[in-house]
Amino acid sequence: MTQRELARRSGLTEASVCKYLSGARTPQAEAVVLLAKALGTTSDYLLGIKRDEESIYLDLEKQVLENKESLTPEERMRLIMLLSSK
Repeated sequence: MTQRELARRSGLTEASVCKYLSGARTPQAEAVVLLAKALGTTSDYLLGIKRDEESIYLDLEKQVLENKESLTPEERMRLIMLLSSK
C-alpha cells in the first residue's frame, strides 16, 4: 500500500502519513487508531505492545459470548470445529 493510499483509507493527510512513517512526527492517539483501522490491525500492534496469550483468549471469549445469538447454525458449527481442533 502506498502512503497516498494509506492516507486516503485513514482520512489523514498524505503529508502527515509521510512524517509518521519517516519518524519526523509522532502521531496522536486518534491518528494511531485511524491508521490501525486502515491497515486492518490494532493500535497495540502499531505501538509494539504485545499482549499475553491469556488476555487474547479472554477477549475472544467475550466476543463470542456477545455475538453468539447472531451466529447462523453453520457459523456455530464452524466455531465448534475450530475450537475443538488442535
